[in-house]
Amino acid sequence: MSDTFSISVDEWLGPGSNTSAELATHAEISIRVGAVSATQVEDLIAKTVRPSIRVSAEPLAKWLLMNWWRLKYETEPVVAQLPHSWAMSHSLAAVGEGYVWPDLIFRGSDGVQIAIECKRHLSAGNDGFSPVRFLNSFRSSISVEDFESNTRLFIEAVLARLSNVGIRDGELHDLWKDLNIEWTNPQYSSHRRLEALLGLEPDENDGLISAVVKWGKRFGWHAAEEIAAESNSDEITSILDQSRILASETKTYADIRDIEGLAVTSKESEDAVPWKRAQALAYALRDKWELGDRPLLDKDLAERLSLPPLKLKESNPNAPLSLGVRGKLPGKLGLRLNRPHDHGRRFDTARLIGDYLGFDQEERILPATNAMTNRQKFQRAFAAELLCPSRMIEQRYSGLDQRTVAKAVDEISTDYVVAEQVVIHHMENRHVLAQKLPSGDLLMA
Repeated sequence: MSDTFSISVDEWLGPGSNTSAELATHAEISIRVGAVSATQVEDLIAKTVRPSIRVSAEPLAKWLLMNWWRLKYETEPVVAQLPHSWAMSHSLAAVGEGYVWPDLIFRGSDGVQIAIECKRHLSAGNDGFSPVRFLNSFRSSISVEDFESNTRLFIEAVLARLSNVGIRDGELHDLWKDLNIEWTNPQYSSHRRLEALLGLEPDENDGLISAVVKWGKRFGWHAAEEIAAESNSDEITSILDQSRILASETKTYADIRDIEGLAVTSKESEDAVPWKRAQALAYALRDKWELGDRPLLDKDLAERLSLPPLKLKESNPNAPLSLGVRGKLPGKLGLRLNRPHDHGRRFDTARLIGDYLGFDQEERILPATNAMTNRQKFQRAFAAELLCPSRMIEQRYSGLDQRTVAKAVDEISTDYVVAEQVVIHHMENRHVLAQKLPSGDLLMA
C-alpha cells in the first residue's frame, strides 16, 4: 500500500515582474505524503506553526528535473555509507540555494514504488541560524506513477508562473524541454533509466550504456536492468561478461513444462504488490505439485524438476550472482547457483523457478540479485512461500506461547530446510509474534 504524494504552491509571494526567476517564484509550498506534511514547521521568528515553507519554487523544480530519472528508478545502495552523489540526487536538502528544506529523502525505487523518509528537527538549537524547525518524522512509500504525475503538475505550475511574469526562457525551460523529449522517446527513456539504475548522471558514460544495451538485446533487456540495479558502473561490465559465460557453459536443464501454464496466475494480478503476486503463484505451484503445506525436500524438488538430486547441490561460488538460463526448448531452465550452503541454494532455486513463471518468457538469462527491485522482491517472496508456506505457520502457531518462539523457529527451519530469517519473516507478516524481532531481511535467506 502506497501513500499519495503532492507538492503544491499555496500562494505566490514574489513580485510580479521585472525580477529573476528565483524571486518571481518565491512562494508558500506544501509537500505531503498521505495525510502527513513534510513541510510542517515551527517558525521561530514569527512564533507560529504552519504546514508550508516560504522558499523559491524554481530551484526545487530544477532539482526535480535534473534528478528525475534517478529519483524514479535508482535503488538505495546496499552499503553502510551512502555515496555523496547519491545523497545529492535523493535528499531534498541538496536543493540548497540558501533556503531551509525539510530533511526528506527519496530512499530508493523498486521500479513501482519509491520509499520516502522524513526526519524532524530534534530541537530548535540543532541549527543556530535556521529560522524554522521541521516537526514531522515518518517513513512511507509512494507509487512511481503518483510521484511523476504530481511532480509534473508542480513543475507546470512553476512554468506557468514564470510565463505570467514574462519569463519564458531559462535553465528550467531547457530542462523541461529535454525531459519532454526523453519521455516521448522510448529509446531515450530506456537509456536514462539504465543510467539511473547504475547511479550515473545523464550522458556520463554513453559507451558503458551502449555495451549494457548490446548485452540486453542478446540476453534480455529486463535482465540487464536487474543486474544494473545491484551493480555500479565500475563492475557491471565484468558481471555481465561472467553471466554470459555461465549461460554459455550451461549443459543441464530442469524440465518444468508441466507448470508453465501457472504463469497466468501471476499475470492475472500484475497490479498487486509483488508479495501478493508471488504468494498466489507459489500456492498454485504447491497445489500443482500436490504438496499441500508439507515440506518440499531436495529429493522431491529434484524429482519435480526432472533433475538428479546432486544437481541441486552444485555451486559456482565465484559467480557474481545466481542466475537461471532459459533453454531453447519450452520448459527448460538451467540453474547456475553461487551460494555455498544448502539453505541458500534451495532459496535461489526457488527464486529462479518463480522468475521463470512470473516474468518475461523470452529472456535468456534470469538474474537473482540482492537489489530491492520489484522483480527481486517477487522472487524472494515466491521462494519463501514455496519452501515454507506462511499459511501453515498462521494455522499451526497462531496461539504460540511467546516464550517458545525460538524453539518454534528452530523446528520450522529444520523441518522445511529454510533459514530462520524466512520463518521469522513469515511469523511477523502473519502476526504470530507479539512484537517484531530484531532480524535480517530475506536477502539473507
